[in-house]
Amino acid sequence: MSKNRLKYENCVIKKAIIFSNESDLDVNLTGAPDVQYAESVFSDTIEVDITFGNTVGSVDGKTVMEGLPLVGTEDFELTIQDPNGNDLKVKLNVNKVTPIRKDTQQEELSLRLTSEEYIRNEELTSRVVKRYDGKISEHIRKILTENLASEKELFIDETSNNYNFIGNVRKPLYIINWLSKKSIPLSDGKKGKTAGFMFYQTSDGYHFKSIDSLFAQEHVRRYVYANTPDVESNSPQYDGEIVNLIPNNNLVANQKYSMGAYNTKLIAFNPFNCEYKIIEQDAFEDDDGTTHAGKNLPVLNEKFSATPTRTTYVLKDVGNLPTGSDPREQLKKNEEENFEVESILNQSIRRYNQFCTGSLVVDIAPDFDLHAGDCIHIDVPDTGGGEIDKQISGKYVIASLKHRIVRGTNGVTKLGLVRDSFGRTPVGGGMLT
Repeated sequence: MSKNRLKYENCVIKKAIIFSNESDLDVNLTGAPDVQYAESVFSDTIEVDITFGNTVGSVDGKTVMEGLPLVGTEDFELTIQDPNGNDLKVKLNVNKVTPIRKDTQQEELSLRLTSEEYIRNEELTSRVVKRYDGKISEHIRKILTENLASEKELFIDETSNNYNFIGNVRKPLYIINWLSKKSIPLSDGKKGKTAGFMFYQTSDGYHFKSIDSLFAQEHVRRYVYANTPDVESNSPQYDGEIVNLIPNNNLVANQKYSMGAYNTKLIAFNPFNCEYKIIEQDAFEDDDGTTHAGKNLPVLNEKFSATPTRTTYVLKDVGNLPTGSDPREQLKKNEEENFEVESILNQSIRRYNQFCTGSLVVDIAPDFDLHAGDCIHIDVPDTGGGEIDKQISGKYVIASLKHRIVRGTNGVTKLGLVRDSFGRTPVGGGMLT
């Protein structure tokens, strides 16, 4: 195995500097005892919690709280390094200040750091006001760069569908997440079979990714659960070892049925021509148009899976905001459907509710090169210990990621892993394929 095997390994807080809002003062907090960094595909921002203690005299004869003074929104630069030399660099802002302990000589504080865009999202000048025409993926790019003034790198999957809308003075992050549910991927899935995107931030930048593209990725790391039989410590097929694993089955049958994860009915009315349409869709029949992490969707009892379990009613969006600057051009498109409800609505409902069908929480050695949204492959032995558990093992998407550095040096990475299906797809090489 590689050197990245231990649960706790030495990490380095290379930079942790907070800057005053009032002056050119700054404070170096590299001696902070506890730093926790978090990313999630369900979050619009990365978050860092940092705790530190200081004494009177730290800033111009005063504590940090009084000397800066520390009130929130301060700029913060953080650089941490894992045992393999991977640096994680972020520029954040203080979103919350929590005094933990204070007396006449010293204080202990906890800071919650978030991205500047997350705070700027609340400003009136950032609100989405104007009309947008065209592809949703381009709307996302414009809102991030124009409304949120983001200079971060953008990783945006192209959408195959257009959607025209007016912002109505809503917050940018609300609009982005609202549009995510209306998006069809250009690749890694077929129109009419799948829909739905995830919007999230990592230390690399902002990501707008289709659910199918997340599951279609090749794994970036391969891990094996500790004490798996017949695996030598120097086996080259694995990048690391899982030392703690908590399996979780999110397939609560009645809840999945209630949410419409597998079988849905759509009742749509077209006000333009008074057409009334009923469409039933089955995820198992549409399986060839979606991309899964595992081999198959769960096999359900036939007596429960024959009929829709969720019905959606919708008034079709026909003739609303037709594309074009010339009224005569717009008039020619008055019969076009702006929101392609038959190809999007129930498809996205199913994909979002399938997303966390199987989940695990694992601990690995610190690896700051991993990010939320990455795919990893894991192998877990069966109960007997002689074979690989083909049900739990396989490819997973990192839904949440936390790096924790305790006592300033000891680091661990905790991953929340999810997938929409079960079964291990074989990977080449090694004894456990």
